[in-house]
Amino acid sequence: MFCGCHITWCSKLQLEIALSMTECEYIALSTATRELLPLRCILTDVHTHTFIDLHSNKSPDTVKTLNLPPSKIFEDNNACIILATTETHFKPRTKHISLKFHHFHDQVCQGFIEVIKINTNENLADIFTKPLSRIKFQYLHGLLLGW
Repeated sequence: MFCGCHITWCSKLQLEIALSMTECEYIALSTATRELLPLRCILTDVHTHTFIDLHSNKSPDTVKTLNLPPSKIFEDNNACIILATTETHFKPRTKHISLKFHHFHDQVCQGFIEVIKINTNENLADIFTKPLSRIKFQYLHGLLLGW
């Protein structure tokens, strides 16, 4: 979401076999950041301005860049959050996770992405991925639409 509006969402079957819920959530987190990082680059490029002094013959030397706040990704799995935010991600039970899923770890360490714990009952993604009771569906539907 950007400024309260939905930009993109996707729900698809993971192609990799996960051996645990932590690995499954970590793969999903990696996939979400693959969508997020190019959008951050576009926003930065759009808001980069070159100021030219029209009354002088000087070349443009002042470039103002937008400092975007950290992008927030909400995650409901504690083990996945720990794996994504700690410096060493090769623990005995997670060392088999492919390196291609760790691409976003540097962005988290640099502060461009913030992985935030969300209560399972508040997780908007559940409306797309799980069978829900009518009450929970209506509640999440209201949150999704900003009601």
